[in-house]
Amino acid sequence: MHLPALLAAGLCIIESTENTSHDLQSVLASRLARYYACLELESALDGSETLQSLELTTATEALNLLEKIHEILDAEDAPVGTRDLAELRTLVAIAFKWGVDSLIARAMVAWPGRVERTSTQIIDLTNAPEDYQLLCSMLSRLLRVVLPTTSPTFVTTTLLNRHLDQLLRPCIAIGWLPKALASDSAPESIQPATNRLLESLPPSQNISALGAVLSVKPCPPHLRKACASLLSKQLLRPDGVRGLCAAVFGEDADEVQLEKIEHVARVLTTSPAGMSAELYFSTITPKILELLSDRAPTSYRRAAAFSISRMLAMPASSAVLSSLHEPLLVVNSASSPRAALSTIMTLVTNTDPSPALISSLLSPIASALYSLLYHLDKVKTSDPSLKEMLRGLLGTWGRVVGATEALAILWSVIDGQGGEWRVDLEGRISRVEESEKPTSLSLLTPGDNDDDIDLDSNILDLYPDPAHFVRFLKSIQRTDISSDLFVRLLETYRDSKAETDGDPTRTLLYLQLVVQMQTQLSDGPSTILGKPAHILSFVKHALESVGPESEQKPAATNPFKLGFNTPDGSEDGDSDDDTPGADIIAPDDDMVETSINLLLAVLEANEDLSTRTAPVLDEIFSLLKPLSLSGSTSLQPLAREARMVITARLASTSAPKRSAHEEDDTQEIYQKALKLLQDPILPVRAHGLLLLRQLVTPQTGQGAKMSDPALIPAILSIFLQSVQDDDSYMFLNAVQGLAAMVDTYGKDVLRGLVKEYSQGLDGLGASTITQHDMDIRIRIGEALASVIKRCGSALPAFSDILVPPLFHVVRSSQVPTTLRTSAISLLAECENTCPAALIPYVTDLSEAMVDLLQVESSSATLTESEDANPISANSKLPSFRRAALHFLGLLIRETTRQIYDSSRPEFSGRMFTRIRTTLGYISATDGDTVVRVMAREAAEALSEMEEAV
Repeated sequence: MHLPALLAAGLCIIESTENTSHDLQSVLASRLARYYACLELESALDGSETLQSLELTTATEALNLLEKIHEILDAEDAPVGTRDLAELRTLVAIAFKWGVDSLIARAMVAWPGRVERTSTQIIDLTNAPEDYQLLCSMLSRLLRVVLPTTSPTFVTTTLLNRHLDQLLRPCIAIGWLPKALASDSAPESIQPATNRLLESLPPSQNISALGAVLSVKPCPPHLRKACASLLSKQLLRPDGVRGLCAAVFGEDADEVQLEKIEHVARVLTTSPAGMSAELYFSTITPKILELLSDRAPTSYRRAAAFSISRMLAMPASSAVLSSLHEPLLVVNSASSPRAALSTIMTLVTNTDPSPALISSLLSPIASALYSLLYHLDKVKTSDPSLKEMLRGLLGTWGRVVGATEALAILWSVIDGQGGEWRVDLEGRISRVEESEKPTSLSLLTPGDNDDDIDLDSNILDLYPDPAHFVRFLKSIQRTDISSDLFVRLLETYRDSKAETDGDPTRTLLYLQLVVQMQTQLSDGPSTILGKPAHILSFVKHALESVGPESEQKPAATNPFKLGFNTPDGSEDGDSDDDTPGADIIAPDDDMVETSINLLLAVLEANEDLSTRTAPVLDEIFSLLKPLSLSGSTSLQPLAREARMVITARLASTSAPKRSAHEEDDTQEIYQKALKLLQDPILPVRAHGLLLLRQLVTPQTGQGAKMSDPALIPAILSIFLQSVQDDDSYMFLNAVQGLAAMVDTYGKDVLRGLVKEYSQGLDGLGASTITQHDMDIRIRIGEALASVIKRCGSALPAFSDILVPPLFHVVRSSQVPTTLRTSAISLLAECENTCPAALIPYVTDLSEAMVDLLQVESSSATLTESEDANPISANSKLPSFRRAALHFLGLLIRETTRQIYDSSRPEFSGRMFTRIRTTLGYISATDGDTVVRVMAREAAEALSEMEEAV
């Protein structure tokens, strides 16, 4: 049979004659009769058919036609018109709606077991075996059409692009049916054919279809289990993770939505049944890391980073960390260290900057990162961007990691851990085996000009380079870490000096680190004087080590005195021999001198420090007395000065005065957050904003507010400024923070938000608005939308604050149309969240929307768009009318829903007439198709309300 005849027969199935009855059963019977007559076939109808049997027969004949048309199109390139394509799509829809869907519903009812029902239906199970056989036959025929052979026909593409989920649902339900439920006549070919189909399609299409199958109710347990297994297989395909993102984000790949990101992470972090978490993570992690490249869309990178962060919090995180850290920890790794660094940097900048995440991600490789940074800093031709990346990672790690953990890792750097690195001529970096370095002879062969010696130069090639390492400590601005590390260095240096068989270069390293820390970290954010109690304890131990027996020992030669402080003329002879007591220099005088200098620095940096606040100063005061009387010439003046300062400090604090209160925890967190917000590194700033959000969010189960209400205006200002940030994470945190402030502090904060959104739009203010100002107001509007949703049933308490200003923006003709549209959307959000909130305003708002539609309706199609000119005040833009119609439709539907309990004011007859007339006119004449459709929908809702009245 030729294609035109088949298409003509298909029209008989989907089209009715003019005199056909409106009864569906009669319509279907008439269509089938015409169909059989068109094909010159004997009619299979005897007049006793039920509606259900007629629908099934129609679906069966539609599938017969589709099969024949597919065979013709597959064999020859026959022309098919646009109307014919629409006919084929309708036939496919009929085959599924009245055939496959209906039969699978009956089959599921016949299966024993608990299945969720979405509604109560009466289904005839008399012909269950026949229906089951027919369903299997239809599925087998459909699978033969869609399975790849040569080039796909239009029938194949329609089935795959529009009805893949409807095809997979019965195929999986039948093909994976447990043996206890399967009949002897169940075909065994459905499962392998379904697997072949899934293998031939891209993962993104399969994942979308399988997700749709899971969302349809009822969903038998074996169907849910099989879909989950098939989804896992799709994820493990080469493009499975990317396909999941494509299925979830769709065409809005650059739009970041938190719900979708969380959904992707939830899927990726769930290991399949029968597969260990370690094996699954090691398999899926490389595929997820591929999405962290710059080539992937923004939402893909965010989802991948968020998924990795979730994996790192799980017991099987070692598999993830191994993939990330191996290129930086293993010598001659197959993976590129540079690529690993880029991946880690992308991961850090796209996740919640929590200390736990940063610690687990960067702490194991922190020593290697510092070693690589030091090596690159020594090579003048190294890549500046790579060095900046390393500084950013180490800076982020140093600012958020715990003090104890940071101290242990920094000490491992001092112990020489971190490895050695090589950079070739093309800029490729690789970790190499540690080699024995020859000792530098530059100290033994100095240049002619000794006055130009750089005291910070690393002459012995010590690692870490003291000056470089302390500069790094200064950059992370952690006084707690610097203080603890400094005290530990002093103690280790003292112990190292006491060892007779120790490595002298290690002792020199400790000494130079101490000197560099005293030089570079004496003040500022990274000062080593931030913990006076630790330093005072060290000073006390250092002074206690100086006993009476050491005072009379002859002078010892210090192998680390390089002669930089030698007095002039010291080379000429032993001039000090003439000074009595000059040779009474204990071997630990340099440590004692260092400790006294530290004591003076701590006292200067902490003006409130005295024997009253630090009793250990009493003991130090006593230990200084013998040194001030009989110490060496260098120690005596220092000891006297220290005793004088302690005495004066004690005298100044002797007078009774009111003691200062300890800083409130709220103020402490607030100051820490402000400090982080000023950091140039984005994750650190985001962490500061997160601290502020936590500060204004009441604890679960507690109604306590922040203890210092004076901070509220400043925090509100910070959130409002952060709303303007281009980074989505900063913006989302600011929106959530504003919503939390409204929850906690109520109307005052909400009033401030509304003021920021609507103020300054009267008169010339609206005509001078800039696009930047517009963006800010729109973002504040998004925050208001979030606040409205969170208010829920409590929204009526805030309606007087929200509705009048928003309505004022809507009716101001000089305001840009984008902002007026936003205001209408917020009013619609109020109606959608809690209709009771707009009860006092429903009549006025409805009349205003009708007025707006009457004035702004346009039959012409505008070439100007909001995207081209966001600050345009052209009120004829279609989006403005769409927003008004959407809001008016909401008002009508909610009024209809509550009209019976008299909780909403009824519209007057004049108002009914006016709304009906306006909507009818717009639906017929407006130049925008969407506006016309929305007007017709609103008119239908109005008719329903008239019936309710």
